[in-house]
Amino acid sequence: MKKALHLSALIFFSFSSLFAADIPLLETVRYQDLKAAQDITFQLPVPDKPVYTPAPVFGRYDSTGIPLYIFTETTRVSPVLVKVIDSVRSTLDVALYNLQLSDAAQALVRARSRGVKVRVMIDYDHVFPTVGKDIKYLIDSGMDLKVMKGRGGSGSMHNKYAVFDGTALQMGSANWTSSAESSSYENMMFVYEAPIIRGYQENFEWMWNQGRSPLVAASPIPKAGPLPVDPNPSVNFNGVLFPKYIFSPRGGTEATIAKAIDAARSSVDVAMFTLTSRPIMEAVLRAGSRGLKVRMTLHAGSKFPFYKETMARRIALKFLEGRVEKGLMHNKFAVLDGTLLINGAFNWSDTAEQINAENTIFTVVPEYVTPYLQEYDKLFGMARPAGSPRP
Repeated sequence: MKKALHLSALIFFSFSSLFAADIPLLETVRYQDLKAAQDITFQLPVPDKPVYTPAPVFGRYDSTGIPLYIFTETTRVSPVLVKVIDSVRSTLDVALYNLQLSDAAQALVRARSRGVKVRVMIDYDHVFPTVGKDIKYLIDSGMDLKVMKGRGGSGSMHNKYAVFDGTALQMGSANWTSSAESSSYENMMFVYEAPIIRGYQENFEWMWNQGRSPLVAASPIPKAGPLPVDPNPSVNFNGVLFPKYIFSPRGGTEATIAKAIDAARSSVDVAMFTLTSRPIMEAVLRAGSRGLKVRMTLHAGSKFPFYKETMARRIALKFLEGRVEKGLMHNKFAVLDGTLLINGAFNWSDTAEQINAENTIFTVVPEYVTPYLQEYDKLFGMARPAGSPRP
């Protein structure tokens, strides 16, 4: 058995090294031992459609046919989520701000019925005082489900992620809702990097330990333990190291994003539903003052208290509505210098930093960065310039 595991690990790292040529050494895992293999160089193609992954050799989860990313205006999320859930073999941990996709809810119940250990964490305010039909369906099925608010019993459990068999992660801005699927601009990422998945699994356990019953509104709030952190920040962006993942509340996400913007040398592209964070906005303004090309695409209906400052710096500011009248530009990602992607559920706000349970990923992996930059270019092209009338 040990020999088989060693062989699987060797295959995985050998395969991964083929894709590491354009990734800084510190972003890779134990590539110091495979330095000779990094003589292999090639030009990555620019993807014009979702990239599909082969089944990984390092885990039980079968990811065949699952995209590395989804943009909801081009790909329906529910068929992908159903396929992902139906492929789970042993464990499934889901943290959702809201659930309004019947197909996904039914897939969760099917997984539990075939013996998968399924745990679901839902934001408290989507259960009390009124619960939606898909969440109620899970509760009535006997699903192992808990509810949670943010820090100190306030704010929100604002995450939208799932860990499949401990070897695959889905995250991003998109809730599992019909609005995300049909009305809004959203994204999902599927990640297979073991250190990141371990971090998210620890974060789920952190939340689960302070979750409450969905049957009793006034049940006691368990005390929160220490928030999980990346023990080895190794994402090398312009010589500065950043964590692969970071969580809220009060995990330092706000300061880390500002630090990344300060490390940018050529461009800052921001697609953000809500931007009210003064520390992050100050970093954006500093980037503009340094002469960087700064572009911002914000949701047309969200509060933006820095309008005058932004226009004074001649930063390219645009606003975008959702895909339909009540839809949203709900993304929360940024691409810096065309090489670093920051993505997750974290709006750039004080609430997200101080109160809410949130998650964010930092990555320089081209298979993610390139399509997200392409998506940004598309959104920016569709958005209306600041000061222009709504259509």
